Amino acid sequence: MACTHALLCTQKRRLILVACALLFLAGIVALAFFLGKHHHSEIPPENWKGAGTTADLYEIILGRCDDYVMFVNPGVRNKDCRKLYQLFKASVMKRNQCNITTVDYEELFQFSSSPIPCNQSLLWSKTSDLAHLYAKSVPNILTLEDTLLGYVANRLSWCGHSSNSGWNYKSCPARYECDNNPVSAFWRTASAHVSGSFAKQACGVVHVMLNGSIPAGAIKPDSIFSSVEVPSLDPVRISEVRIWVMDNIDGPDRNSCSSKNQTDLEAKLLERNISSICVDNYWPVHILQCVRTPNESACKSKTG
Repeated sequence: MACTHALLCTQKRRLILVACALLFLAGIVALAFFLGKHHHSEIPPENWKGAGTTADLYEIILGRCDDYVMFVNPGVRNKDCRKLYQLFKASVMKRNQCNITTVDYEELFQFSSSPIPCNQSLLWSKTSDLAHLYAKSVPNILTLEDTLLGYVANRLSWCGHSSNSGWNYKSCPARYECDNNPVSAFWRTASAHVSGSFAKQACGVVHVMLNGSIPAGAIKPDSIFSSVEVPSLDPVRISEVRIWVMDNIDGPDRNSCSSKNQTDLEAKLLERNISSICVDNYWPVHILQCVRTPNESACKSKTG
């Protein structure tokens, strides 16, 4: 009986030790879970207010790039579209998505740049559809979106994560959340900031199309046109800036060449030794508006 009792005591001790070990391990697991959860809660979730990365971004960029170098502008056929995509992606990955700068995009734009012929540049602000319609209708007129990177990125949305190299398809920073978001920084870079960008290359006669119907005025001080493109125009390369203030075809007529912000623009250009002329509702552009909407009263009164 003594031997049996001793055996039972030994088994009990073993069971107690095993139970203690299991409780100890469970405590470690619980502590690790708590610390991990607490740690991740300190990392701000990248849930932005803007639209997420465009679906199938890789396929869209490659497809547009191939189309551009093969058919739109065969003069840049030597550009490697897959390398362009890799540079595009590397510009924003594993970075603070509210602190993307023109420096981040510089290698991409240097790789993708090509010369812009003189007398062909068309800058625009709040006239996107009309400016691009005019560029498609008139030979030898180019907008930023007619360059390789402008063509590739037009109307796309994209952003990455600060902690990994994947696209964020759920949401991206809206401009009101942070101005240094991936898309805004891209277009600032494309417009002016790096060597070979659109405004810096402008030469000869430069065309500008502004909107005369918006309440805030034809030129907003914080627009890319006003804050980035205008300061980047090179007086040595430019002979004249031709400004067209175009009202929406159905109005209203809020701004014109005599409006204060327009005369301020001309004065700013003159200070930099750049001459300019301004025309309200430039007739060839107005005709294009009427081709699209011939029944508008503004078209009937002038076309009979």
